[in-house]
Amino acid sequence: MSNLKPLSQSRIERNGVKTGTLAPEFVLDDIYGRRVSLSEYRGRRVLLVFSDPHCGPCNELAPHLVRAYAQRRSTTAIIVVGRGELKENRQKADEHGFEFSVVVQDRWKLSRRYGIFATPVAFLIGEDGRTLRPVARGAHQIRALLREEFSPGIAGSFSETFGGISRAFSSPIPRRRAFRIAGAMFAGLVLSALGARRAAAAVLCQAGETVCGLECCTALEGCCNGTCCEQGWHCCGVDCCPADLACCGGTCCAPTEVCTNGKCQQPILP
Repeated sequence: MSNLKPLSQSRIERNGVKTGTLAPEFVLDDIYGRRVSLSEYRGRRVLLVFSDPHCGPCNELAPHLVRAYAQRRSTTAIIVVGRGELKENRQKADEHGFEFSVVVQDRWKLSRRYGIFATPVAFLIGEDGRTLRPVARGAHQIRALLREEFSPGIAGSFSETFGGISRAFSSPIPRRRAFRIAGAMFAGLVLSALGARRAAAAVLCQAGETVCGLECCTALEGCCNGTCCEQGWHCCGVDCCPADLACCGGTCCAPTEVCTNGKCQQPILP
């Protein structure tokens, strides 16, 4: 195919910067006009989340970011990198009650430097400025990362569980159902404390959900190597791939690439 450039000649990274890589520096305006740089967070762990005000899974993820940050803001900072209009990003941040920094990138410029072209995705960056693990793709993988990074600890888990049990018994639902909910929550807490996380996930899955790794997938989601793919996403190799991106040889192609002969290739402009 003369109009295609082989993947080996493409410099576009599609799978995110590798673990242990120095996270690309940036200096961007936040939604209130303040200059924010990644380097100013050196010495702290940072969860860098790429989002979009028109992204459904991003809005689904938002309350989990708020709750995680409220629990353990002293240990890990959160920076959200939005796309599009500044006004729309500010409206979304105000709507969800974000108390952490929200900066706005120009189109996909910063995403390209981090080697990822979808939202939501997140990178966990260590105190030394290097990435600590592979990119987390989609709301479910990011929520799993939040549970690990912003864990409230045993005391906090007990407090949350008994708070949930109390709410179940004070709600207007039938008493038998309240006991069932309370039993599932307590069993999940005990199993988690014992390290049986998969068993805990199975206990806490609701009717109609299926266990996928340490998560529960709804009927509209698919399980991909222990991660729930959101509705409209498909399993590609070991990752979930957005519906509008081609899956090629187990890799999600970049938005500008096509799959030819099992390889992601970038069309050569005339």
